Amino acid sequence: MFFFIELLESMKDVVKHGESFNSARALYSLPSIFVEISPVLTFLSGMFLLGEMIKYGEVRILEISGIKPVKIFTVLCICGVAVSSLAFCMKNYTAPVLLKRLNNASEIKMVNFSTPRYLLYSESFSSPDTFRQIQISEIIPDGGIVTVNAGEAVYLGENLWRFTGGRTWAFSGEGGLESSRKFETLTMRIMLEPDLVIDTSKNIDEFTYPELRVLMRKMEALKILPAAVHSAFHERIAYPLLNLFFLFILFPFFYVRKKISRVFVLGLAVLLSFISYGIFSSGITLARAGKIPVFLGAWLVHILILAGVLAYFFKLSKRPKSDTM
Repeated sequence: MFFFIELLESMKDVVKHGESFNSARALYSLPSIFVEISPVLTFLSGMFLLGEMIKYGEVRILEISGIKPVKIFTVLCICGVAVSSLAFCMKNYTAPVLLKRLNNASEIKMVNFSTPRYLLYSESFSSPDTFRQIQISEIIPDGGIVTVNAGEAVYLGENLWRFTGGRTWAFSGEGGLESSRKFETLTMRIMLEPDLVIDTSKNIDEFTYPELRVLMRKMEALKILPAAVHSAFHERIAYPLLNLFFLFILFPFFYVRKKISRVFVLGLAVLLSFISYGIFSSGITLARAGKIPVFLGAWLVHILILAGVLAYFFKLSKRPKSDTM
């Protein structure tokens, strides 16, 4: 269904803007779509399976045979781990590679980058090392500022930059202009690399898991790791694991003795999925905005589900044996 929706979106662009039809966009988006809907599909499948087992008394028969609900639940958890592993690979390796193919461009427009020490702006970047219409400002230890404005800048390696056709200004810590001069060619040592500057301008979903770890290490070295990048890193692990943690919600239903209708199963699965997604999205949004700790925002749903299951286990252990059989 999602695939055909993507195809219809492509057709709309063809009709409205006269663009050529590109079916690759819909195909390349399939892994991302699978990752997005996999927790709901896993939970819904588990609910339907359990609902049918309860409906025909199969859970009760297995209990009488000596197979406890925990053992059945363990089998479901193994399936959840398998789906979570598949979703993790899709989200962190397959989907980013395909997104890069969709958005592959040799030139990037409007580059903005800032750290406590540097401020960089460029109208365009041509891979692998050329900035055009660039301005870099560096805050020196005594509080002064050195600014370079140039028509072009090329990275030479080992933190050396060559600027062409521009002007440089030096300001004191009090903001007064100390010197200004034009130059045809200027070579400076600036503790920035083009890869880091450009990576911060890219869509975070285009990074594979190893690439995202490298980016985080570089940002941590410059002490500029933003909450959005840190949250995205945790989300890469937390979201696929929803396939497993959603199944934990099923555990109390193993002790339900009444028959469950399919309408009830479908409605409850959708309701619980929406509630869980709402909590997860809210936690990630607050974490990215720096309102709550990143770990808490990304793992809030998992913590609540796990706490609920543990509380149910504790309650179950306090009940008489005759009630649990």
